[in-house]
Amino acid sequence: AQPTDEQINALEDKANDLTALHQVYSNRKSEYPKIGDQLDKIYHEGIDAWKADMITPIKNKYPKGKE
Repeated sequence: AQPTDEQINALEDKANDLTALHQVYSNRKSEYPKIGDQLDKIYHEGIDAWKADMITPIKNKYPKGKE
């Protein structure tokens, strides 16, 4: 049986969403500091400072979109 146009469109929308999400993750990965720097931040200033200074700004810059 052939898929309906509705099914094809739904799959295409899902593929577009996944492509966009992959780009978000790629952008974030390229901007996160090196793991050693992140661990140093956690050790010296704690998890909350690490999230506030190193993680949240990048996540805000590259939001996932649909959630």
